[in-house]
Amino acid sequence: MTDRRKWIVGIAVLVVLAVVLAALLLRPDGSGTRDGSGAVAEDGVPTRAVGESIFDSSTNPDLSELLGIVGGLFLPDSGLALVERGEIHMVDLASGETRVIGRRGEGPREFGRIWTANHTPRGILVWDTLHRRAVFVAHDGEFLSSQGYRQVSFRNIFISRPVGVGTDGRIVFRDGPDSFGGFGRGRLWDPAWYVVVQGDGEILRIAEARGEEMYYGEHRSDAVTMGHRTFDAATEDHLIIADTDRAAIAVLDWSGSEVAVIPMPPSAQLSAAQVQAGRELRIEQEQEFMAFFRRAAESGQLPARAGRVGDAEVAEAYSDWPINEIAPPIDTLLTDFDARLWVRDYRLPDQDSVTWRVWDIDRPQPLFTVRMDGDDRLLDATGDLLLLRRVDALDVPRAEVRRLTGAPE
Repeated sequence: MTDRRKWIVGIAVLVVLAVVLAALLLRPDGSGTRDGSGAVAEDGVPTRAVGESIFDSSTNPDLSELLGIVGGLFLPDSGLALVERGEIHMVDLASGETRVIGRRGEGPREFGRIWTANHTPRGILVWDTLHRRAVFVAHDGEFLSSQGYRQVSFRNIFISRPVGVGTDGRIVFRDGPDSFGGFGRGRLWDPAWYVVVQGDGEILRIAEARGEEMYYGEHRSDAVTMGHRTFDAATEDHLIIADTDRAAIAVLDWSGSEVAVIPMPPSAQLSAAQVQAGRELRIEQEQEFMAFFRRAAESGQLPARAGRVGDAEVAEAYSDWPINEIAPPIDTLLTDFDARLWVRDYRLPDQDSVTWRVWDIDRPQPLFTVRMDGDDRLLDATGDLLLLRRVDALDVPRAEVRRLTGAPE
């Protein structure tokens, strides 16, 4: 690899990491104030709560120093996979035994930088964004296979990532246009494309979605505050696509054909105070985002000019940035180990808790709702168990398994 290509790849990785950091910092993502608390009652759908902890990584000496948890998955036979940036920790919940799979490096059983890890029928699909490589790891930790995608002509390498694996074994990626030049001025959409890579390396698009609501200005272009987005997830049989400006979540088969829909929760009208809180929170997020670039510039990972934007300039730019006064209905979704769909009501800046709605995808029908702390990140679920990423008072992350209470009869 030439020095120039290494530099370009390095920039790409840092931008990806910054986007991920921004997503983790994005606290306006949450449930709307439909009844004053954010929850919307549904007749006949039980509400459950988060109960006792049955596993906490901070109490395990082999896991107590986990600092970069990017994902977590339940595995068969009381197993658990905690995914860090460069390695995977396999945990036996019954015995407490752990072992490490992979490490940071350039080898075939090493990872450059893990971005995502998904359930597949074969085990775990790991996306190594630095090496542009998809790695399949069995539930027992065995490396099964890997496939490089460095030469594939994704249109936007900053966002392209696997979503799931189709019934024919092909990986479905999310991609989109290279929009750095913009599509014009004003409020526009950066679309999301769902593609597979064919045997000859050509890309076949199987579905398209709205993507992200953007504002393209004369001097700055960025996402609309509390803007609409497209969320996605997958199971062995289905691709799930949720455009938040539409009335339903689409359930597709792996050819891209819609086979079912799941109703979207209602949106929330924001008060003037909530709009202002949203602006202030966006400024805080962008300032932390720029601080990331300043640190990278100071360490030499980015050119010095990347760290020149100060807090005052950020505050001025985002104090009147376009914002939606009707919040999107949801802010994230995921499919769990049991192939259930979890959909989270949009969390507003003044809300401490969030509501998750859980669906049976195959029927489809609602199963139950769950109220939980808004700062907890749901990684996976199975049966009555939740796998959460939690952060303590010192901002140190840990993984915790908790049991749901109030089980449906």
